Amino acid sequence: MAEYTICPKLIEYSGINKKNIVDLLFAFIPENSKKICIDNDEKIIDVYKRIIEKDKDLSDWFRFLNMNKDSSFLKIPLKNKNSNLVLNLCSSSFSKNLISDSIGNYSDEFDFLQQEDIRFFDAEEAKIILNYGNSIFPPVDLSKFNPVTKENILDLVIEICNNFKDLIELNGLYKLLYEKNGKRVDEKKAQLLFYAVAFTYCSANDLKLCPEVNSGNGPVDFNISKGFTISVNVEIKFADNPKLKNGFWYQLRTYNQAERTNKSIYLVLNNTDKYDTEIKKIKKLITTQESKGMILPHFFEINYKEKPSASNQKE
Repeated sequence: MAEYTICPKLIEYSGINKKNIVDLLFAFIPENSKKICIDNDEKIIDVYKRIIEKDKDLSDWFRFLNMNKDSSFLKIPLKNKNSNLVLNLCSSSFSKNLISDSIGNYSDEFDFLQQEDIRFFDAEEAKIILNYGNSIFPPVDLSKFNPVTKENILDLVIEICNNFKDLIELNGLYKLLYEKNGKRVDEKKAQLLFYAVAFTYCSANDLKLCPEVNSGNGPVDFNISKGFTISVNVEIKFADNPKLKNGFWYQLRTYNQAERTNKSIYLVLNNTDKYDTEIKKIKKLITTQESKGMILPHFFEINYKEKPSASNQKE
């Protein structure tokens, strides 16, 4: 059995983004063996009711769960570790899984989340975990990791990127980079998928994984760090982004200066030959500049082109 603490902001967000009701909230119907954590006094239930009372779709969802209350909810005795009811409830639960619409809702509570080993999932991540299960992500061999230092942190982040690449190119996660109409998803959803993959590595190595860090020159997609001086920036772009070249030569280097690091990765998602020439030009210029001693971001390309099923592939 898996239990999750549901942030009220996620339910509020789902009232605006109705697709989440089916894709995410209905994953908690009793037949799915997933439960929502509530406190013994049901204070969190009162919070939910205030949000759903004027929304028919949310009210129908909650009414269905309430009809099967014993199967839908799991009562948790609170330990009073945090004045925030949601964090208190999650930290008191066994699984310590927290779902909200955005990690930004807990930007002031990062230390508490890490201290309590709370596993945070935003809406897009939660859809993957709740509908596909944790098995979609292969287990990580933690034994090969050495203590993270200024010298080896880039190698670890490259390992994360390699795993991300394998999951997309070899294990079918490229499907999550397409909408139902066949168009690619926006970059935000690709970033969320990367976050889901990187989370296990960062947790195992006591690293801080921060999305959209803004130090004054706009937000870099991810900053992975340990302490103040050990840090790597990761920027993700689709190959069809009109700012692809600018992002590498100017945008990411500006972020690096702001975060006081010379270690970074520029991760490019490509699904067509159309942009190969542009990418080759960037790679060639990188080789030339590095031969002159310039320290540049690590360029990383991933192919997310749709693949035929194994039965349809030619020998």
